[in-house]
Amino acid sequence: MTQPNDAKRAFLAGEIDPVNDTIRVALVSDNTAYSFDPDNHTFVDDILDGGTTAEEFAGTGYNRQDVTGVSVTADNTDDEGVIDADDVVFSSLDGDTIQAIIFYKQVGGDDTTPGDDPIINVLDDDSAGSIADLPQDTNGGDITIQLDSEGLLNFS
Repeated sequence: MTQPNDAKRAFLAGEIDPVNDTIRVALVSDNTAYSFDPDNHTFVDDILDGGTTAEEFAGTGYNRQDVTGVSVTADNTDDEGVIDADDVVFSSLDGDTIQAIIFYKQVGGDDTTPGDDPIINVLDDDSAGSIADLPQDTNGGDITIQLDSEGLLNFS
C-alpha cells in the first residue's frame, strides 16, 4: 500500500480518526494507465478525475464500500502501531479490470464532493501487498479485499 504524504501529516495532526471517521473503498479501472503520486494525489478526485488520471471501476454490482471493524493496536513484536479492519467484499462484481484500490476518509456524509475526501492509502501493482494478490478481472463473482496481517496501515 502506498500512502499520500499529506495523509501522513493528517494522521499526525489528528485530522483522520480511523476508528470514528467513515472510511471507504473505491476501485480504479484499468481503462486509463495510472501511477500513484504520493506528492500530488491527496484527495479522491486527484485520482478519479474522469479519466485524465484514472477512471473509477464501472460494472454490475459496483458501489463504493464502507470499511468496518476498524481497530488501532500496538504491535510490540514489530514495534509499530497498526490500523486494521474487516475484509471488504464487493459482491457479484462484473465489469472492468481492477487496477488499484483507494482507501479514503469520506467527508460530508456522502461521496458527492470527492475534492474534500482525503486518500488514506492506495493498493496497486507498485505497492507492498500488491493488487496482484487479488483477483483483478471481474466475472460476476465476489471480490474480497483481504487486509494482510500488517493491517490497513502501520506506523513504525
